[in-house]
Amino acid sequence: MPTREGIDVSHYQNEAGGGGASAIKWTRVGNAGVKFTIVKISDKTNKDAFAVRNVADAKAAGLLVGGYHFLRNTASGADQAHAFLNTVSFGSGDLIPSLDIELIPATPAARAAYVQKAKDWVAAVRSAHSGRWPFIYTRANIWQALGNPSGFSNCPLWLARYGSSPPPIPSGFTNYAIWQFSQSGSIDGITGKVDENHLAMSFAEFRSRYSL
Repeated sequence: MPTREGIDVSHYQNEAGGGGASAIKWTRVGNAGVKFTIVKISDKTNKDAFAVRNVADAKAAGLLVGGYHFLRNTASGADQAHAFLNTVSFGSGDLIPSLDIELIPATPAARAAYVQKAKDWVAAVRSAHSGRWPFIYTRANIWQALGNPSGFSNCPLWLARYGSSPPPIPSGFTNYAIWQFSQSGSIDGITGKVDENHLAMSFAEFRSRYSL
């Protein structure tokens, strides 16, 4: 299996650990060898209930920390970016933001609207972070179903495919930066399962290249 350098978490892990903001024991997570985490910050225009505490506690434990937004098709891209940017402030030394694109709307028009919302989110978040391009999280089959949209090639890729075989690279990208290879990891400090991520480079290079 690929090596695990990082994890991503949301309120699900807090709820599995008893529903409290301190349900994830971040010091133990770091001691288990996890070097970075990407925390769910927002979904549509709603903030994740444990985003602020997870980010603060993961930083206090010495992890490299970033945040992701789950994109919906039922609010504007600008409003969704506003929700992300106004829930947690990321700055120097944190990971660049991430946009989670994993829905396939039912009609071509709805898919086009979803892609446009992604572009609007990226534009707003870039404007707030000195033009830095965010990670795009997706799967190759989802990207293809969305029509292999253009305009994202400058975004580093966070690619999901579960198993031991490297993922196929979606059209428009040249490689992945992060590979989410498991959704069923078991790590000390977290109750239940957690997503595991492998880097396409050394952690030192990853930190240097993708920190704000």
